[in-house]
Amino acid sequence: MKLTAPRHSSKSRRPVTSPKEHTGPAPTGWLLQAPPGLAASLKREMTYVGAIERRQNLFISRQRNHDLLFVNKLKSDAGLSRLRIAEMILFCPVFGRFKISQRQLGSMAEALKEAGPRRLVVSVTGKHFQRHDLARFLEREMSARGYEFDNEIEDEVWMFCIDESYYFGMPLRKARDTEGRDQRLSERRGALPPPAAAALAFALAPKNDDVVLDPVCGSGTLLAEFHSYAPDARLIGLDIDPEAVEIARANLPKNEHVMVERRDSRKSGLQGGTVTAVVANLPFGVQFGKREDNPKLYREIIEECLRLRHPTNFRALFFTSDVESLQKAVGALKGIKLEEALRVKVRGELAVGYKLEV
Repeated sequence: MKLTAPRHSSKSRRPVTSPKEHTGPAPTGWLLQAPPGLAASLKREMTYVGAIERRQNLFISRQRNHDLLFVNKLKSDAGLSRLRIAEMILFCPVFGRFKISQRQLGSMAEALKEAGPRRLVVSVTGKHFQRHDLARFLEREMSARGYEFDNEIEDEVWMFCIDESYYFGMPLRKARDTEGRDQRLSERRGALPPPAAAALAFALAPKNDDVVLDPVCGSGTLLAEFHSYAPDARLIGLDIDPEAVEIARANLPKNEHVMVERRDSRKSGLQGGTVTAVVANLPFGVQFGKREDNPKLYREIIEECLRLRHPTNFRALFFTSDVESLQKAVGALKGIKLEEALRVKVRGELAVGYKLEV
């Protein structure tokens, strides 16, 4: 699926400026929303898929529940359709700072008329804009230009305001529309949101010749995202919960490259020296298990993963909000260190992904 801007957009690109009136084509841009803490991961993924140049600067803003990346020049808009860490991708026909101009209001009305009925969503961070006042202003100005918002429908248009900056965005794609995610048939309580799972999988640089293990696979989200980056990799999912195993089997591809079994991840029974990558969302002891058991559980899971590791090609990433327990577990093992790879808030709770250094 190729993501393209609406037909009214201009091919001209220019940096964010103050909204002074100017002649010539209006500037355009794209806004990408990521889980809080994953702006850097999304930027790396944008480079990986060829959407932006490797050293290209992006405008990054942070809200309470999201990171926002604004880009006014794309190397290839086709690359946007391959992004998996983004929660939402929006085309921005209008953006600027401090004050919305009359010309921009006209451009907004034109874009909305072409898009059809939409409901308005206003998100404000900072003190320069007031959300309710801005919403009433936009409703009034669009009505004066012959467009009425319909706040009873699902399709929306967004106005993001971060301090003095504003971005008027038309959604092109949301996380649920990402390729392959329509194949997920069921979810388990406490499962990782797919964009966060994608960031963890991406951090391991998936390869098609990998044998990847998730020793606590739950509903299979991490393995599904790894598969999307490396469709020929062999996937192994283990979980002690029979319900989780059934859900993961339903969600993951059904072929000879995928094995999902009910097994104790501390005693997997798998052949040693065969696993090239491990990615795991370790139990936090909130939804499942007890938190006081985590240090021992984590240590035993890691010990088994080390037994399974390939002798020359091995990476591992463990994700948890119980950082203290993971550090205790690794501290009890000789020759093992942790390297922080990413931090992200999941349902309001901060969790950290650590790569294992052996």
